[in-house]
Amino acid sequence: MSTHNERPDDTIISAAVDIAMPTYNCAPWLDQTMDSILAQDFNRWRLIVRDDRSSDDTNRALAEWQARLGERMTILPDSGARNLGVTGNYNAVLSAATADWVMSADPDDVWLPGKILRTCQALKEAEAEFGVTAPIAICTDATVVDGVGQPIAPSYWRWSRLGLTRIGEAPRVAMESVALGSTMVMNRALLEAALPIPAAAPYQDWWLALVAAAFGHLLPLSEQTILYRRHGSNETADPYSSALGSALLRAVTAPGAARRRLRKVVAQSSAIAGAFVERYRSCLEPRDAIALELLAKLSSLGPLERRVAVLRHGLWFSSPVKNLGLLALV
Repeated sequence: MSTHNERPDDTIISAAVDIAMPTYNCAPWLDQTMDSILAQDFNRWRLIVRDDRSSDDTNRALAEWQARLGERMTILPDSGARNLGVTGNYNAVLSAATADWVMSADPDDVWLPGKILRTCQALKEAEAEFGVTAPIAICTDATVVDGVGQPIAPSYWRWSRLGLTRIGEAPRVAMESVALGSTMVMNRALLEAALPIPAAAPYQDWWLALVAAAFGHLLPLSEQTILYRRHGSNETADPYSSALGSALLRAVTAPGAARRRLRKVVAQSSAIAGAFVERYRSCLEPRDAIALELLAKLSSLGPLERRVAVLRHGLWFSSPVKNLGLLALV
């Protein structure tokens, strides 16, 4: 884990930062998340929250925190008509943000000391280099823990077999994204380009990362800034072992399960690629448009066409084992 011997000077960040946090059935972890945000060495932030009709004590906990924080915390109203889901709830809180820089937060993760200053310093430097009109997102690594905070893996990127090569290429990010929502800080230009996030996008952070990669800059910091909590309510599945022997054993003993899991991953990549091309086709570089269009319909192509599309347009994962499965099983 990174240690900050020299923390950034908080006077270099003069503007306020909005923190967008959608909530849903997160009562067991919410207080620890809030405490970690309050413990940051930067306090010019506003928290924007919307609860998606939780059935546990989340609303009670939020009311107590709002009474404590006052104007520093805004709870958006809920129409009560229906759940918006993960993407819809994120659209609501991100659209309500008005600051030039916006951070996203999941209410079950823990922010490590110095997170706000470190990532905002990186965003300030990026805007100085590329301009404030360029869509920019900063993302970092994370330490993976279980539901009670016990260590699972020191690096989310290594645990998930996510590489940083070709991170600035849209087809690469459409295949998989290294950007974990609770590590991200985004500028106003990115939000204006990306919102609203379409319902077809599997995850909000993936969509935001793809917009940044295609039209601006997705910049990773190779350090851990949060404890990323894994528990029974996570939307994503834990990664398989990356060992070739384990992969071959799975292919032999449970070929159907391995194929279904890989097809689900490819289906998510195809869904985000299809939604992205539908919205931004006229703005994309021709080679990116072609690659994303092929990715969007990858599962409907014949076996030979699929393999040609993967090879010709670099539609690869970071994991060699997953790539072997991509060519063999999909």
